Amino acid sequence: MTVRHAGNDCHRSIDKARAHFERADHASAPQWVRYFDETKLIVDTGIALAQLGEHRQAEPLIAEGLRREHRDQQRGRAFHAFWLASTQLRNGALDQACSTASLALDLATNVDSPRIVGHVREFHTHLAAHAQEAPVIAFEAKMREAFS
Repeated sequence: MTVRHAGNDCHRSIDKARAHFERADHASAPQWVRYFDETKLIVDTGIALAQLGEHRQAEPLIAEGLRREHRDQQRGRAFHAFWLASTQLRNGALDQACSTASLALDLATNVDSPRIVGHVREFHTHLAAHAQEAPVIAFEAKMREAFS
């Protein structure tokens, strides 16, 4: 399967998911599926687009999902902040990406999630080309403090 074909399939799946979500009877949905609300649909759509390399389209969706997420959803917010930071970095917004990654780091220190810590460290590897930039230096200091 080509990347282009996979991208087309992904876009069709996103459209189907949105259509099904809009038709769903959310009031009678079982409790176990209610976590999948419109905010989750928005942020997951953004993450899917980011994975396709469509970072410009992904960024506002992930940012909106993060903005809407309940403050008590620390693990989800940390995970989504990581995706937003990665997307911002790929869009060339180094300062903003480091600021968002710092938020992810703050949230990650409040939850026990090796997956999120791995994402933060992966993000850090993508900063190598900018190692001498002030936002990167500040993020690295914060990261060292958080993981010490």
